[in-house]
Amino acid sequence: MIRPLKAARDALADRGFDSQAQSVRRVVESLELIWWGNLTKWLWQWIHEHPYWSTVIAGYLGLLLCWLIFYRIRPLWLYRINEALKPYIDFALPKELGGIKIPLRYVLLVGFFHYSRRVLNAWVTQHLMTAREEFQRKTTVSDRAVHIPLPVSLDGHEISHLTVEQVRPSFNKSRACLLIWGEGGVGKTSMACQVARWAMADMPSERLCAQHPMLSVLIEQALELKDKEHPLPFTDALRGELQALTHAEDPIPEEFVLQLLRRRRVLVIVDHFSEMPDATRQEIRPGQPEFPANALVITSRLEKPLGGVSPTTVNPLRIQGQWQVLASFLEDYLTARGKRDRFDSAEFFEYCRRLSLVVGTRDITVLLAKLYAELMIAAKEGNANESLPETIPDLMLSYVNEVNHGIESHKQDDRLVHRVAKTIAWECLKRTYRPTPAPRQNVLAALTGEQDAEVMLTYLENRLRLIQTWGAGRNEIRFTLDPLAEYLAGLHVLDQYGDNVDTWREFLTRADTMPGAPDAIKEFLLVVRDCCLAKGSDAKVPTFLPVELANRAGVNAEAVKRAPQEPASIEGNITF
Repeated sequence: MIRPLKAARDALADRGFDSQAQSVRRVVESLELIWWGNLTKWLWQWIHEHPYWSTVIAGYLGLLLCWLIFYRIRPLWLYRINEALKPYIDFALPKELGGIKIPLRYVLLVGFFHYSRRVLNAWVTQHLMTAREEFQRKTTVSDRAVHIPLPVSLDGHEISHLTVEQVRPSFNKSRACLLIWGEGGVGKTSMACQVARWAMADMPSERLCAQHPMLSVLIEQALELKDKEHPLPFTDALRGELQALTHAEDPIPEEFVLQLLRRRRVLVIVDHFSEMPDATRQEIRPGQPEFPANALVITSRLEKPLGGVSPTTVNPLRIQGQWQVLASFLEDYLTARGKRDRFDSAEFFEYCRRLSLVVGTRDITVLLAKLYAELMIAAKEGNANESLPETIPDLMLSYVNEVNHGIESHKQDDRLVHRVAKTIAWECLKRTYRPTPAPRQNVLAALTGEQDAEVMLTYLENRLRLIQTWGAGRNEIRFTLDPLAEYLAGLHVLDQYGDNVDTWREFLTRADTMPGAPDAIKEFLLVVRDCCLAKGSDAKVPTFLPVELANRAGVNAEAVKRAPQEPASIEGNITF
């Protein structure tokens, strides 16, 4: 009855009948007072007639108010209370309510706040600084601390460089997947590490997801199924990584980790996806409904489908071979390293000219340019024992020499390091013609002719950091840099096969039968071609080999005969 009177009051006021509207208003207020009085009277009567239920309801209202206060000012307390109450699961409701057994934390209402938005955000924020520092300490990440923005292809559209604003729309969706694909050394892992830093940024404007930060977890190794009755290797690996990142004393509860993954509070980065075993790739299928990670970054050499999902694709592009572009990259890299002021203009331009001669007219990967820049720094600081290289295979060997030169005590001979590194590299590539971890026993068997093989493995891993012990069982060896492994393997093949035509024919036949050939092994074929052009005359390789390799890699055979060209001009044409 009150509602029609209110409507009549408003209609009278709209038509200018103010006195009539005031009269109706007084009637409405009187009726409302009567209604509230009757309600209060009925409520008190009900409380006196049902003291038990009144007490229960009052207690629940008090609990709810308490949890709401915690939710507002101390959301992490709700998480800790829920974890403490988890073991108590056999609380039975009264028979009047069906006698159903439910967890105590839901009886106390606090269970409904366990995985709420503020609780998840508070947990992530509490561990953000520690996780960020621990993530940066990872070898893969620390080796890529200097990130130079370079042109990329984003969903097929070429842009000058990737920014957080360009990828943020993808991660504002309920399920986000970013695929960074391209050849080895083009900067996929470096870009993935940059995306990880955006995810953990303090400022909302710099974050991958502006609404909340995310913890970044890096998965580099193959997943291992430890318990057949609990087949969740992906989740188990993430729990272990999160425990290490956050310095947690106890394992993080599985259900809580799943909630972090589903609510995009954890960014999962899977590195070297295309080089992982089939069993691991089958566990990482973002297109499946049960896949828990809703914020995923994958680096891969191949732009392959990811089980039905349509990811945002980023393809880092090569650095153009023109000396102006190379000079611009070297300028940015040396500045980021804090070394640019050590080179005057004449020296800097001379180094740019030499790099241009090394690469000729072709484009190169960012890794090659970075290695050359590090050799520039070493030469300028007087730490290099040799002149700068004139070919890309020599650039790789010079890098190994430079790393070995930094060892002060019990240093091994450069030639021994080369020989051992080449042998290990070929063991990592000979099965698939792609850089993959090699069984340690196979590596040791291949080094049978070398004295103290175990000592050399330890030297290359702990002193030079060229290789890593890999796998959950710590029984595999892999190179830290895939392109380095490819070039060292290519040089090893030249040393072993030399002028033996039959052996080279067998090498090419195996290439034709490799899974995914020729696209999957194109990079290694081009690397072997590079080694032939640079060292083929010394190794006396057959003259047909560069052309055969070029044909299989889909490169114009005539292009391999083209000599690098001297840059037309050095000074006066460069702007930064």
